Amino acid sequence: MRNLKKKRKRIKDLPLSSRPREKLIEKGAENLSDSELIAILLGTGSLKKNAVQLGKSFLKHFPLMKLSKIKASELVGIQGIGRSKISRILAGVELGRRLFEKDAFPKDVVYKTKDILPYVKEFVGKKQEFLIVFYLNARQEILKKEIAGQGSLNNMLLSSRDIFAPAFSMPCASIILVHNHPSGDPDPSSDDIEFTKRIHEAGEMLGIVLTDHLIVAKSGYFSFKEGKKGKWV
Repeated sequence: MRNLKKKRKRIKDLPLSSRPREKLIEKGAENLSDSELIAILLGTGSLKKNAVQLGKSFLKHFPLMKLSKIKASELVGIQGIGRSKISRILAGVELGRRLFEKDAFPKDVVYKTKDILPYVKEFVGKKQEFLIVFYLNARQEILKKEIAGQGSLNNMLLSSRDIFAPAFSMPCASIILVHNHPSGDPDPSSDDIEFTKRIHEAGEMLGIVLTDHLIVAKSGYFSFKEGKKGKWV
């Protein structure tokens, strides 16, 4: 037992600045090594290794990239890691998995069509036309923003299928179209009007609402829903 204690340097024998818990509180979790973070999850070390050493040993068996799929059965029998440590590791991994699930992040909500404008200002000064599609769920949350085409609407040769196809892979209830006019004038052309009508009709057949079609330009924007121009705020 005496020889074992010489090999095992206890956490409490380390300077305060080197102890994982104290280091995390003072410097932030981002400044800890992988083994130090694992050590905090483990809580304590084993007879032969302190928590940091045990964390390093653990990571040799299970690199970080494999932790998301780790199972309790794979941890049973690892020296120094009992049921309580296994529980803490699995709980930490599960919390991380839930945090980074796509649906865990709050989504931006579109209360009014013009709430979309900050997302498309980058296209106002472009010398080419771009068509951007916003896909929204039933709560008016933005699920996805996608550039559907580039060039004038009559030259993009976009079908309704091109516009709505991405909607079928998500809980999409409505879409908002936005395209820019490099001329600086947001007034709709006859092609813009015909295109909007075609997409609106296709959406009705598919059960996906075309909430609005905005034309953005340097002098302002035009909303098909409101039937009028608006100014940039």
